[in-house]
Amino acid sequence: MGHMFDDDILEGIIKLFIVIVIISVIFGRFAWFFIFIVIFMWGGHLVRHLLRDITKPRKKYRYRYPKPTPPAPPVPREDMRELLRKSVIVELPPKVHAGEEIPLTVGFRNLLRGTINVEIDLSDLSRYFDLSSTRVYFRSVKPGEYVSQSVRVVPRRPGKVSAKVVARSGIVSAKVKVSTEIIERPKVEPKTPLPVPVPAQGGSKNSAEGPRTPLEELFARYKNVELIGEGGFARVYRAERKDGSVVALKIPMSLTEAGGKAFLREVRNWSLLSHPNIVELYDYNIFPVPYLEMEYCESSLAKLEKPLNPEKAARIIFDVAEGIKYAHSKGIIHRDLKPSNILLKNGRAKVSDWGLSKLLKESRTTQSVSFTPLYAAPEQISSRFGGTDERTDVWQIGAVLYELLTGRPPFEGEDFVEVASKITLEEPVPPSHLNPEAKPLEHVVMKCLAKKKEERYGSVEELQRDIAEFLGTSYREKLSRSVSVRDLSRSAYFAGELFLLYLKLNDLVNALKYADDLIHYARGETKRELVKLQEQLKLRLENGLEVPEELIEKAEIIVHRIKLGFKGV
Repeated sequence: MGHMFDDDILEGIIKLFIVIVIISVIFGRFAWFFIFIVIFMWGGHLVRHLLRDITKPRKKYRYRYPKPTPPAPPVPREDMRELLRKSVIVELPPKVHAGEEIPLTVGFRNLLRGTINVEIDLSDLSRYFDLSSTRVYFRSVKPGEYVSQSVRVVPRRPGKVSAKVVARSGIVSAKVKVSTEIIERPKVEPKTPLPVPVPAQGGSKNSAEGPRTPLEELFARYKNVELIGEGGFARVYRAERKDGSVVALKIPMSLTEAGGKAFLREVRNWSLLSHPNIVELYDYNIFPVPYLEMEYCESSLAKLEKPLNPEKAARIIFDVAEGIKYAHSKGIIHRDLKPSNILLKNGRAKVSDWGLSKLLKESRTTQSVSFTPLYAAPEQISSRFGGTDERTDVWQIGAVLYELLTGRPPFEGEDFVEVASKITLEEPVPPSHLNPEAKPLEHVVMKCLAKKKEERYGSVEELQRDIAEFLGTSYREKLSRSVSVRDLSRSAYFAGELFLLYLKLNDLVNALKYADDLIHYARGETKRELVKLQEQLKLRLENGLEVPEELIEKAEIIVHRIKLGFKGV
């Protein structure tokens, strides 16, 4: 019967003995009667047990109490960190050229004992490179398995690179040093621009170096021309005019038929737009090469360290919505909003790159040039979601806000097909699951990212109002605290922000309320201008008129002057 059954008999005898002792103590000399009954019942149970053991396989008893295998001793956290560090493989060439896109291979070979999930954080590299993704995720990596993923990176400026890549698995993290050197890019011609006629110069001028190329003809109009960025369609240069003002030059690398149409569409639509939250287009031409001359901005959302705190993210998105709202009022939708296309100048967000934009009256336009799937709306991927309209921009604003709050796009994948399938079929992870601080804006993000256009905000203005409600609550609390402690600088700052916030929403009742607060901090000519502006706004409120852009710009100037009268917040 096996030793397991012998253990059962021994266990039963011990229990019987304990029961007999207890009965003897309780019943004394009458205990024999109860002892007889107990022994009789136990004997019957033993017989049934023996019969069952004879008629059934012994395997049941053999494994009834299996001998436990001692668990493997846990790996100390220090050893896990070291193994995790050794598992990460980041491959960068020893030298790379500034402005030239290169693939960065991020690999992971699981040297630990169990299957794990790993997050590779590349955020520190964004100090030196523009990255297509700052985080790489490997799911369910088995022991000994090797997985890898390529990330597109563009080095910025020449210099030594010393950064740290962070690998995380559960509560354990490890840092891996990455180093390389960014060197000047060799001076070469752009990728074969389409032949373009060079304007007559009264005869060809041959110098010792030979005639100028069309690109050199363009650069000769500027000083200190410097490559600062490159995309799938064009290169962007920083340049100085002869008068010393700094501009940006956008020059297509090669013009196919589709690319040429995109360039002309960008010129046409961009030239219709003039707004503080839209990068200003100064000049454009096809001679000596096709180019755009535009406002220079020192940074972009792609270069910001993320995640941002909700108030800062909301402030940026409010400005983006302000610019897109203006474009929609002109009948133009952007269709390619992403962090690299939202530039920053003196802290103000400005929308750029209108190459995929279209007029709402157009029935259809191509999206093949420089299309970015990470921030694409479902209707840009599949026709079953309908055509693109203002709500396409709403989706993309929501996708950008998601990244500002969490540090990653709402949908990621290794190729277009994987990203596209997630956008059309899956729901994004709620932002608060990745960053608990994002909770106050989660409802805004999730409404923007609804698959069906009908379930999103009907307009950018509706989205902007929800953002303003969050900002207004935050600003009012800070204004109240500042007033209570008599901090004039912060009081003036938040009164000004609330005044502009409601003015841009065309909420004149609240705008005038905070203008009354703001007037206490104004002095001299600035105060007289603010009083005059109040009178104009009251007239518009009485007559039900909207606030024109000119008055908003004037209000911004007045608020800026008032803030300058105090120390910075």
